[in-house]
Amino acid sequence: MCVPLRVFSCRERAGSPEARGIDTLFQVHSSTKRFEEYPSSRVSILPPGASCCRNMTMTHTKTCHLTVLFLLLLVAIAPSGALAGASIRQIVVEGTARIETDTVKSHLELGEGDRFDTNKIRKSIQKLFDTGFFKDVAIDRRGDDLVVRVSENPVINEITFEGNDAFSKEELEKLVQVKAATIYNRAKTERDLAALRQGYRVKGLFLAKIDLLVNTTGNNQVNLVYRISEGEKSKVRRIKIVGNQQLDTKVLLKSLMIKESGWFSWFTEDDTYDREKLLFDQAQIRKTYLDHGFYRVQVDSSVAELTPDRSAFVVTHTVVEGKRYRFGSIQINGDFNELPNATLMEEVKFQPGDWYSKTKLMTSMEKLTDRIGDFGYAFLDIQPDAKVDDESLTVSVNFQVKKGQRVYLNRIEVAGNDRTRDEVIRREVRMTEGDLFSASKLRRSKERLKQLNFFENIEILTPPAQNREKVDVRVKVTEKPTGTFSIGGGYSSTENFLGTASISQNNFLGRGQKLVLSFMVSGISQNYNLGFTEPYFLGKDLSAGFDIFNRQTDQTRVSSYKANTYGGDLRIGFPLSEHLRSNATYSLTHTEITNVATGASTMIQAMADKSPYYQSMISHAFSWDYTNDPLFPTSGSKSKVFTDFSGLGGDITYARLTLDHEQYFPLTFDESWVAYVHGRTGIEDGLGDDIPIFERFQLGGIGSIRGFTRGGLGPRTAQGEAYGGVHYEQINTELLFPIWDLKEKGVRGLVFLDAAYVGDWKLPSTITEAGGVRVSTGVGINWNSPFGPLKLVVGTPIVKEKYDQSRVLDFTMGTTL
Repeated sequence: MCVPLRVFSCRERAGSPEARGIDTLFQVHSSTKRFEEYPSSRVSILPPGASCCRNMTMTHTKTCHLTVLFLLLLVAIAPSGALAGASIRQIVVEGTARIETDTVKSHLELGEGDRFDTNKIRKSIQKLFDTGFFKDVAIDRRGDDLVVRVSENPVINEITFEGNDAFSKEELEKLVQVKAATIYNRAKTERDLAALRQGYRVKGLFLAKIDLLVNTTGNNQVNLVYRISEGEKSKVRRIKIVGNQQLDTKVLLKSLMIKESGWFSWFTEDDTYDREKLLFDQAQIRKTYLDHGFYRVQVDSSVAELTPDRSAFVVTHTVVEGKRYRFGSIQINGDFNELPNATLMEEVKFQPGDWYSKTKLMTSMEKLTDRIGDFGYAFLDIQPDAKVDDESLTVSVNFQVKKGQRVYLNRIEVAGNDRTRDEVIRREVRMTEGDLFSASKLRRSKERLKQLNFFENIEILTPPAQNREKVDVRVKVTEKPTGTFSIGGGYSSTENFLGTASISQNNFLGRGQKLVLSFMVSGISQNYNLGFTEPYFLGKDLSAGFDIFNRQTDQTRVSSYKANTYGGDLRIGFPLSEHLRSNATYSLTHTEITNVATGASTMIQAMADKSPYYQSMISHAFSWDYTNDPLFPTSGSKSKVFTDFSGLGGDITYARLTLDHEQYFPLTFDESWVAYVHGRTGIEDGLGDDIPIFERFQLGGIGSIRGFTRGGLGPRTAQGEAYGGVHYEQINTELLFPIWDLKEKGVRGLVFLDAAYVGDWKLPSTITEAGGVRVSTGVGINWNSPFGPLKLVVGTPIVKEKYDQSRVLDFTMGTTL
């Protein structure tokens, strides 16, 4: 039979523990997160009604001690919960203000009717504390009641940042997880502090200090203040590479993310130190060596040390180069027999005797994966078994192919598209449900999605479906702004400054439709255009659209007249193959010639006499596109064939043929140096009628022959007016190259050489001959800027006639909306 007991502190006999009739008392503190019981030196265990041992007489001391020892023995041998005796009659929750009582009870290990249990009480306290709602928790027994006393954590009233210049308030708020109107939790704010510090390290402010102030307000609320001392950016003053004997330091530094401080550091911000960047550079150094044949290279250490004045870092990379290796024998083995080995070897991008290159090895694996994967092997495994001969310094490669099981496409899943509709993405995937899996079609699908220019990032995964013979295709995208605002301009002695501007939305309403509103204002022209294109008309791979335009051109400086043209067109197009497309256009325009200058040539006056002109024309174009990037290609080609026939009614009759071809040649393996060639030629015939001057070929400008104004070269009247030609030939050549360390910023330099000829086989006697070929040269910059693509060229003619008109500067620029 158990004796009823009470546990309390003798020195607090007159206080709350005895008054409350507490049988056991536990408490957890938010500062230590540890359970505490009253120390044994303060606790006495007495029968009911007994007085405190401290107040007993000496004659009763021995009896008291024997009684205590006897009762302690009973406690030691009693089962868990024996101290409690009775069951819990009810649970009383005290101290809550915002938290519901039922919420507190739901985290307890005990319920009404359960027996009191010390272990379960401990677990209940821990569970309540883990909720993050409370800073202090205590559980007592009051008679047969279980009393839960809590002290709630305060609510965050406001979060502010002080001393931030490198980041805006909105940017910092994105870095922290704790928000206003939530419950304050110290552990979570510590994680936010770590996130803020990491954000400043990425920004280059490695020495930034951030402290958190917790200011208590009324109603159990707090204000959080992140006090920031940003300090100076942690610049890298010098980068040293120790141990490189065979590779030049400049070659190694070129591949690094962290650069030494230099002239363009204010723009690139690549001279800031960050630990993650340092580790990346360590891997980059090894990769550079591996691509130059150093198979055994080791990068022993990468260390960043502060200068004595603590204003900058000195980074030191230590390498052990080893010897240089060449590729040895090359083999392809495995269970794939659908193609002969000779065909597969065409996908290998290196030959025996070439210097070993890890990049060429990985590229060859990708090509083999695409070629073999086209036979339906989505889970193809190709392992390059490399055997190193340290005596002959060769690396022999044996590609081991395990084709796995042939699979079919189960379904296409799309994720990450908040604005763009699913069908816009699905229709670019080159496979449909039930098709045999094709690796090259999957790669082409990614290229087509990239060409839409709707997404910052595109990821295509092929997880297996529930059926082992099928695979899903998951397309995950990250959207970017698809509206653009572009401007352009130039300067010449005849036109002075000219400017252009256009606003377009390439993904209108998320349907992939294109809406364009453009206008151009210059010293000689004002053009306005409204255009709309539906790329999948009636749900089919059929584009349709229209344009409405008005063009006012002041040619009084170059051709002694003004022209006002307005009209519209209807367009339709469809693909003939994966890379070939057909497009047809019907246009109807009205052109009026006005303000003919006194003393204008007879040709100009005759043209004005026939004004206004109504033109009804049908046009067609075949276009091929094999480039690797829609905006900044580095390899591949584009070709177009244009045919126009004017004369379906109206006042203007002619037939025109134009051929256009572009070719990109990568000059280095990383495609940072690229040669570009653009050839274009055209011919037109009036079919027995005279072709108006405004419909003749006119060359010059940034999209034609740089260094000349539009119409600035070719046949001219005796009065010096641009007459144009009925045929022309032009060629543009460029060398594109990286500028210092600005490649990662999308900046490329260019040097160009343009040549052209424009003429007529039967010029009137009053027209000066074209004078032969014109040639111009110059330099420029292409920049994929945060505001959009920018192109600026400075050109000058090197072969010209005295009556030609030149233009020194041309530029175009766009930005996203």
